[in-house]
Order: sequence, then C-alpha cells, then structure tokens
Amino acid sequence: MQFTLKQLRVFKAIDEFGSTTAAGQALALSQSAVSSSLQQLEENIGQQLFDRIGRQLILNRFGQSLLPNACRLLDQAAELEQQFLGNAVGGVIDIGASFTIANHVIVDAMVDFQKQHPNVEIRITSDNSPGITERLASGDLDFGLIESPVTDPAILCAPWLEDELVIFSSPDHPLGKKDQVLMSDLVTTPWVLRERGSGARNMFNETFAAHVNTIDIAMEFRHNEPIKRAVARNVGIGCLSRRVLERELADATLIEIDTPPPARMARRFHLIRRHTTSLPPGALMFWQQCLAMQ
Repeated sequence: MQFTLKQLRVFKAIDEFGSTTAAGQALALSQSAVSSSLQQLEENIGQQLFDRIGRQLILNRFGQSLLPNACRLLDQAAELEQQFLGNAVGGVIDIGASFTIANHVIVDAMVDFQKQHPNVEIRITSDNSPGITERLASGDLDFGLIESPVTDPAILCAPWLEDELVIFSSPDHPLGKKDQVLMSDLVTTPWVLRERGSGARNMFNETFAAHVNTIDIAMEFRHNEPIKRAVARNVGIGCLSRRVLERELADATLIEIDTPPPARMARRFHLIRRHTTSLPPGALMFWQQCLAMQ
C-alpha cells in the first residue's frame, strides 16, 4: 500500500474543517486537488474514511481509528523537515495580526518558533482586521492573522482558531445583577464597543442587525483596554473576545452577562496570505505552526 504525506495532510485537514473546500483553503490547495487526494487515499486503503452528510464530511469509525497514527506520522515528518533545514531557516518574517490576536493569542507561538529557529526574526504589525488585510494586499506582510473572513479572490483565507465574543459589564451594572437578561434589555442599554470595521464590531453589527441603528453606542475605541476600563466605570456594557477578558472574568472585576441565544457570538479567527505569492521557507513553517495551534 502506498500513500503520501500530502494525502495524510488532506485527511487531517478535512477532519478539522469538515469539507474539501475549507481544507483546501487551509492547505493552499484547490478543492479539486483535495478531493483527488482523498479519493486516491481511500482507493489505496480500499475503504471510505468519511461519511458524506450533505456537504459535510464526517469521519467514520474506520477513519477515527486511523487519525491518531496519521497525526503522529505528520508530526514526525514536520520534525524531520526542521532537522533537514537546520540553521538554513533564517531571515525576517513579517506578519500582521489584529489587536486581539497580537496581544492575546500569537505571542507564545512566536516565542516557541524563534527558540527552534534562532536565526529567524518575526516582526509583527498590529492593526484592526481591515488594516491587516490592506497591508497584506500591498505586499507589506508575508501573512496575516485576523478576526473576520476575507472575500477578496486575490487572498487565501484559511479558517483558524475558534473564538467567542462575550457580553460583559461591571459587577454593579443592573444587567450584571439580573438572573435572566433578554434581548430587549441588551438593545435598550448603552454600549462601549470597538471601532467600526473591526472584527468584533462587525460581529456585533451582524448579531444585532435588527437594532443596530437604534442602539445607544456611548463610546467607541480602537483598542481593547480602554473598553474594559470604560465598562468597569459603568459607561455601558461591552463586547470583546473571551481571550481578552480572561483575567478580569477570573478575578470578577468584570462579569459575563448571561445572554439569550440570539445574542451569543461564536466566531473563528482566520489566517490570510496572497494567492499569487509563495511564502519563504521560514514564513511557510510559521504559517504551518499557526495552523496546527488549538
């Protein structure tokens, strides 16, 4: 029996993202190339690995039994690749990240990567998601990490980490003390929000689309920290990533409002790069390391 690392990467990516289209975006492959790799792998094995449920591909029991070994083999291949490259990986990697990702998500990955590759310098530019997309399109960045998907056909947009926007208040706010908060409560109270165009603001506008023109926006900020301070002083309630609020929620200086289902905001971060430009070896390795984050 013969199989390739590419086929195993496709197998793993389809399980992670649920479709050949999304897996192709993550691997920088066309949907047809992903489908072909999966078909070849299943033909070589002689069994299907996924159940087809509508447009979704769900691992069947046989696929589930193979996945752990496939992941271990891919990890070993990645380690071997790094040994082959050795000190040859060097230079500068220019990435861009939204403020939330730059401050609360990517730093540990950058530190780990530079420990493994001391000849690499990672330079990070922080901006809101549209700003990072513009910088990428103009060629200033190798790749970007943003909070909203991009539809520009010139940019490859790969789904990345799961995230959630939390509606929060000070402990003294009336909604923070209510056992049951209704949509009517949320749309009739002042808010402190990120600036228009940011990933968090876009998600807020989509969630409250029916009320967005009448909601009282007391203050807007480009950064997360002044929002937390304004909410703590009861200017209004806020809406930020759970990752941003981790410390304050733990020590109860800010509290999460138990919101009704229509107001809950699950989302995904995204990795973006230009379709027409190949990443340098170091940047490609860091892109792959980011994709492997959980």
